[in-house]
Amino acid sequence: MDAGMVAVLVPIFAIVGGFSVAIVAIVVGYREKMKRAELRHRERITALEKGIELPPDPEPDPDARRTGSLKRGLAGLFLGIVLYFALREVAGHDVAIFGLIPAALGVANLISHFAAREKRGNGATRDA
Repeated sequence: MDAGMVAVLVPIFAIVGGFSVAIVAIVVGYREKMKRAELRHRERITALEKGIELPPDPEPDPDARRTGSLKRGLAGLFLGIVLYFALREVAGHDVAIFGLIPAALGVANLISHFAAREKRGNGATRDA
């Protein structure tokens, strides 16, 4: 196999592999979610059949979403900055601009995080 063939096959395998990993992650996540729903359903049916009082549904944790946007924002910002400098060294300034797209998404997530925090903070002071 010559170097030209390898140069063509490496990006193809990288793209196909990346999409394959994403598809597998989505399918596994979906199956896990469905299995949890099925187990919860069976538990509730069994409790009803035995006459046991149903446990209340768990409330979603509002702090989990807040920290998620902070983590996504920081990850996107730093990924975009690193990608920008890496692409600038490899391909030049014209291509490196595309590295700022994840950085812009990261900044948007950070703005969303801090705006939501400010809104919650203002709401808490009004109620007190």
